[in-house]
Amino acid sequence: MSLDVIRRDLAAAALPAVYLWHGEDRHTILEALGLLRARFLADDPSGSNMELFASKGYSPEDVVAAARTTAFFSARLIVADNFTYFKREKNDADKSEGKSKSKSKSKNAANDDAFLDYCQAPNPDNCLLFIAAGIDRGRRLYKEIVKNGKIVEFALPQGEAWTPWCVSEAAARGKNMSAAAAKFLLNWSGHSTGLLAGELDKLALYSEGPEIKTEDIRAVCVPRPETTVFAMLDDWAAGRIGPSLRKLDEVLGQDYYLQVFGMIVRHIRLLLAAVLVRARRGDVKDFMAAAGVKSPYEAGKIFRQSSRFTETRLAGLMENCLRTETALKSSGGDPQTLLEILLLK
Repeated sequence: MSLDVIRRDLAAAALPAVYLWHGEDRHTILEALGLLRARFLADDPSGSNMELFASKGYSPEDVVAAARTTAFFSARLIVADNFTYFKREKNDADKSEGKSKSKSKSKNAANDDAFLDYCQAPNPDNCLLFIAAGIDRGRRLYKEIVKNGKIVEFALPQGEAWTPWCVSEAAARGKNMSAAAAKFLLNWSGHSTGLLAGELDKLALYSEGPEIKTEDIRAVCVPRPETTVFAMLDDWAAGRIGPSLRKLDEVLGQDYYLQVFGMIVRHIRLLLAAVLVRARRGDVKDFMAAAGVKSPYEAGKIFRQSSRFTETRLAGLMENCLRTETALKSSGGDPQTLLEILLLK
């Protein structure tokens, strides 16, 4: 993990003169920055050995001047956050497509020049940290940092990697979490490292014993709007109309009614697909392949729910969805009332 790379650098006292951190996982970048700041605060609790350039108003010359300045008693940390000069520019893309080159130098290329000289001979007493969301590995500045500094990517987990990430984060908080509980948390709270970290903090405090369980997640974690819609549809598919209408009222307070309607339509379509797969004596895996559902948890639930429905009833519900959509988009009634009627049919 990227955070482990930073921890190892700190433990070995092997901080590079130039760092580049990039990627979509902003939460982990900020966590790593907290560790780095703590290292410099240990040398100077006043924080005078740190300087942050965090807005678009700073110039490359300001950053370089700070990086070249040496403190009397300790190393200095200079952070250039929201760093955009690594991104690929439109005129770069035009050149790659064979379009005419612009005679004027691009803004990013000009800024590259301001940093290139420094990165070729950085101040070894300081640490200059660039933080960027996106990068272009073809830039000269990027290649110079590869030579004389260190680049760390903070990428979000992908696909099934989210489950071990949750398990690992729970372990870091002194708790065990099964893969099943981790998958439930992801379905319940979504896929955001920052949000999940906060929910795991709450779970670590709330859960009794060494293990975080599904019932703990239900008790203390905030469900995403989609989760509330899924719960509403679960009640509806099970024939629990009263609870489903109460959840509809709740979710319309969180989300736009057309988004809620879209999720209802999707659920009915998936139920219809599951009924058709059942008619061919297919199983859950066949349903996942036919409907494009990637989550085994969601697929299993919908496949079980489909046993309560017939193809004829679901086809009729799809017709009702079409009429409801027309009414919603033509101001044909109160949106909540229209959605309630749809669930009652």
